[in-house]
Amino acid sequence: MVGIVLISHGKMAEGMVDSAKLFFGDAIEQLAYVTLRMEDNPDDFQSSLAAAIKEVDGGEGVIVLADLLGGTPSNRAAYLVSDNVQVITGMNLTIFLELLGLRLSGAVDIQSLIATGQSGIVSLNDLLKQQDD
Repeated sequence: MVGIVLISHGKMAEGMVDSAKLFFGDAIEQLAYVTLRMEDNPDDFQSSLAAAIKEVDGGEGVIVLADLLGGTPSNRAAYLVSDNVQVITGMNLTIFLELLGLRLSGAVDIQSLIATGQSGIVSLNDLLKQQDD
């Protein structure tokens, strides 16, 4: 099973893991998160991320979900990208829950996963208006 590491500025990654437990239970295997706080040194963050990747890697690779393209977490993850480590930026709960479900089947396609995350971004106002019309 592919490992998953969530990374973010502040507690976003921690909150996403907490939310996922409502759907997948408290014992989600091969899952870790690393958060960057204001007082953290970027080098220390990168070391913590490398340790988290190693911790969740069961031999089938690791997918890192980062909150923001170009931010320190994703920039530091870029140093760890390899054939074994994929990094996807723009993390949201839709993409994270989809990833958790897909990896149980052993069939995680990165492009499909990104498309799913993007499709979860809609204007609810517009959607409701379309239904009324």
